Amino acid sequence: MTNIFIGLSNNQIKSYESLLEKGIKGNNILIANSSLNFDQTLFSKVILSESSFNNQASGRLQSIQNITNKISEYKRIVKALKLYKRDKYITLYFTYIEDVLTNYLFFSFNKNLRGIVVEDGTLNYYNHTIENLDKKKVYLKKVLSSLYGLNFTLYKGHSSGIEYNKVIKQYVRSPKLSMFPEKSEELPYSKRGANLTDTFLIIGQEAYINESGKELYNTRLQQLFEVIKKNNGYNTVSKIYYKPHRNGERIDYNLLYDAFLDKEVEVLSANEPLEDLYFNEIGSENIFSFDSSALLNIYLEAAEEIKSKIKFTVLLKYNKELRFIFERFNFKIIE
Repeated sequence: MTNIFIGLSNNQIKSYESLLEKGIKGNNILIANSSLNFDQTLFSKVILSESSFNNQASGRLQSIQNITNKISEYKRIVKALKLYKRDKYITLYFTYIEDVLTNYLFFSFNKNLRGIVVEDGTLNYYNHTIENLDKKKVYLKKVLSSLYGLNFTLYKGHSSGIEYNKVIKQYVRSPKLSMFPEKSEELPYSKRGANLTDTFLIIGQEAYINESGKELYNTRLQQLFEVIKKNNGYNTVSKIYYKPHRNGERIDYNLLYDAFLDKEVEVLSANEPLEDLYFNEIGSENIFSFDSSALLNIYLEAAEEIKSKIKFTVLLKYNKELRFIFERFNFKIIE
């Protein structure tokens, strides 16, 4: 049995490792880039990309260059996987099929391939399809991929691929709340404690810049800042953390410093897993964002003795389909 794990983020790889520790047997192959963290001992083989899988491009030209560089690396990775092209028993572990490498492996690599979806974000909890994506970017991916000999299939149904018959199940943190709960199993994860601090944490979602533009994102970010200033604990808090998303154009951090002139502001590394930073170092009692999946991850992973003490505030300006899950966990929702 060959198992291929597409590791696009630290969180994703951590989930794979929790599944492997539960006893996935076979020839376990991880695909990742060198900036990500992984336990080499859990994998039979690791294929590393020479460039990051993140996209922090500024402007259309940089975006095209970023996609081209990524596809070039994907071509090299596919070549390294050629040995497994005719395996009779092969399983692909992945998060979504809009990624070029995942799409190619899922649809075109091996006719015997089965798929297992592993949660890495909020995608599994609402009806996201190819119609939610920027059409120009989708067709650009398809054209550039074909130039490198990688077929990109315009998929049908949910972007996780869960609706395809060859996807046998998905691992998610909350199976009952997910799309297609009948194909869902609980993703194993440990409860974590933290030393809670009287600080604020803002979780940025720069990936939305690629969808709605920088001007609108900055406007909504300013609205989030106003929500924060109206919080009952704002006058006494001394430090505010800002964690940018690993994808998306970078914001002008002067927006932060100017908005909170009387506070100490620290911008965290975009590449560090926020959940680890939160439980090991930050421990902010108040957390603010738009609809970041990290809100759910922190809530679900928090040990019972601290869960009720953490206050989550959501400015629901983007994905309102997630309202039901935020309500389920009693997050404060502002529109």
